[in-house]
Amino acid sequence: MSKKIIFCSGGTGGHIFPAISLMKYFSDKGCNVILVTDVRGDNFLKNYSKFQSYIITADTPLNKNIFKKIYSLINIFFSMIKSIYILYKEKPNLVFGFGGYVSFPIAFVSKIFNIPLVIYDNNVVLGRTNKYLLPFAKKILLATKTSIKFPEKYKKKIFEVGYILREDITNFSSPKKNNDKFFTILVLGGSQGAEIFGKIVPQVIKMIKDKGYKIEINQQCIKSQTDEIIKFYKKNEIKSNVFEFENNILNLILSSDLAISRCGASTTAELVHTHTPFIAVPYPHSMDNHQYLNAKYYENLGCCWLLNQNNFDTTNLFNLIIEIINDEKKLENIRNNMKKNDSKDVYSNVEKQINEFCIK
Repeated sequence: MSKKIIFCSGGTGGHIFPAISLMKYFSDKGCNVILVTDVRGDNFLKNYSKFQSYIITADTPLNKNIFKKIYSLINIFFSMIKSIYILYKEKPNLVFGFGGYVSFPIAFVSKIFNIPLVIYDNNVVLGRTNKYLLPFAKKILLATKTSIKFPEKYKKKIFEVGYILREDITNFSSPKKNNDKFFTILVLGGSQGAEIFGKIVPQVIKMIKDKGYKIEINQQCIKSQTDEIIKFYKKNEIKSNVFEFENNILNLILSSDLAISRCGASTTAELVHTHTPFIAVPYPHSMDNHQYLNAKYYENLGCCWLLNQNNFDTTNLFNLIIEIINDEKKLENIRNNMKKNDSKDVYSNVEKQINEFCIK
C-alpha cells in the first residue's frame, strides 16, 4: 500500500506553488498525495486533475475588531471540525504544512490523531502560522537556516533543505539569450501592491528609450492598469508585452537581462536560481516585513539591488537602470553571486527529511 501525505497550504502563490511542486514530486514517487487549501489555492490545482483536494476556510483573529474576531474564531472552529473529518477519513502517514492561515486547522488537528507534522517555510522570517505550529511539528524545514528571531528552544528541529521551486524552474537548462539589440527588462508585480509599478515603470522605460537605448519590456500589472499601459507603450513605440498572469513565465525570465520585482520568497528564489539579476522592491506592508527581509538577505549576498518603495520613483529607478545598462560587469558580478546561492537538490533534501515518516 502506498504512503499517503496530506499537504496543507494557504492560497497565495508563495505557499501553493511549492506545495503543488512537492505534491508532483512525491506522486511520481508513488505516494498518494492530497491537498487541503482554500478556494484560491484549489484554483491553481485545475491543471492537476489527478490530485484530490479539500477546501476549508480559515482566517486570523489578529488585528480585528471584536465582531470580526468572533467571526474568525467561529470560522476556525468549524475548520477544525472539518479537519477532524478529513484526517479520520484519509488516515495519512504525514501532514505537511506550507503556512498560510488555511494550513493551521488541519496541521493543529494532526496532533489529536498522533499524525507526524512537518512544516516548511521559505521566508527569511518564519510565517505566523508556522510559528504557532512549532510546538507540534516533528521537523521544521527551512529554505535557509538564517531565519530571523527563530525561537531557540525549537532550533533542534530545524533542517535546511533549500527553496522549493516549480519543476520547470528547478530543471531549466536553456542558456540565457544574448540580444545585442535590446536590453530586456521583466517586471514582476506579484499579487500585492503592483499598482505602483504600473505608474512608475512605463515612464522610466520611455525615459530610457528617449536617451537612445534599445529597450524591451515584459511587464506584469494589475487588471485595471492593463489597457492604459498597453496604449502607453504602443503610443511611444516601445517593444512590450503586458500581462496579468503568464503560465510560461520561465521563458520571460530566461530572455531578460534584468528584472524589477516584489520580494516574495518564491519569486526571488526563482530569479536567483535562473541567474537573473533583479532590482528588489519589497512590498512595505507585507506581514512581519518579510519581503524586506527577503530582499535584504539577497542584497547581502550580492544577488540584487534593493530599492525601497519610498525611494521608488522615476529618477531613482532611471538612474539605477542606466547605471546597470552601462556597466555589464555589474550584471556579471550579480550572476556569479547567484550561481553560488541557487537551490540545488531541494527535492531529495526534503525526501531525506520525511523518509522516516512516509517513504518506502
